[in-house]
Amino acid sequence: MKTADLILLSPNACRTAVESFLREQVVAEATRRGVVMSLPLMYPDGLQVQVHLEPMTPTCALITDRGRTLSLLHESGLNLDARQTQALLAERKQMFELTQAGFELQREIPLPLQGIDVQLFAESLVSIAHLIYKHEPGTAEESVADRTLRQIFKERQLEPMVNGVVDGAIEKGIRVNYFLPGSRPLACKVVKRRGPMLGYMEQWGWRWMDIKQQNPRLLRGMVYDPDKQEWDKTTLDIGKSVCDLFCPYFETQQIHDALDRALQGEN
Repeated sequence: MKTADLILLSPNACRTAVESFLREQVVAEATRRGVVMSLPLMYPDGLQVQVHLEPMTPTCALITDRGRTLSLLHESGLNLDARQTQALLAERKQMFELTQAGFELQREIPLPLQGIDVQLFAESLVSIAHLIYKHEPGTAEESVADRTLRQIFKERQLEPMVNGVVDGAIEKGIRVNYFLPGSRPLACKVVKRRGPMLGYMEQWGWRWMDIKQQNPRLLRGMVYDPDKQEWDKTTLDIGKSVCDLFCPYFETQQIHDALDRALQGEN
């Protein structure tokens, strides 16, 4: 091997290349509760891993995924209540010393922050996300909100991208149920989460603002079924403040109005 080749593949050169990559890929942004970080790790479907850090005491912080990992499994059709799935999930939570609150996976970590704690937590999320390959997914639950949107698209002879991906300024590869391209593109998320909605809406509120920063002309939509979720004034206000379309599925005129804005390119 030539001397020049040895220099290009020296230990220092290899270490410098990896360190440069990590500096470019790791993004940290202040939030209302603490800090959100995007890391160079991927879920099985290609979405980038994102973690939230929130101070608890001067010597302790909470690191959490804000429910993203289990909600991705749930929306992919995995039955989280199945005995085998619960056993595999419990095994990984014990291995990585995680706790669970609803869909949210979290862990208390000491301060000052150590990079290894962030890395191990992120790797635990990827490990859990791969449960989708450990068990045969069930049929995804039929959603009346989803069915209503599909019917409206069909009536108007529109063919949006299904399971489209949009980028935010920080978070890349954010998946939405429908994406309608155009001079004023429309990204629409069908809310399928059950139960309390605060954590879910805080997460999506941040995402929609991040997406808007990247593409100011993009219209942001969320359609939900009020019989399936527990909404209160705070969660509804979050949706109304960050979305151009935010309504229950039966308020179809609002959906048509949003589609008109997208197709006509109106502000």
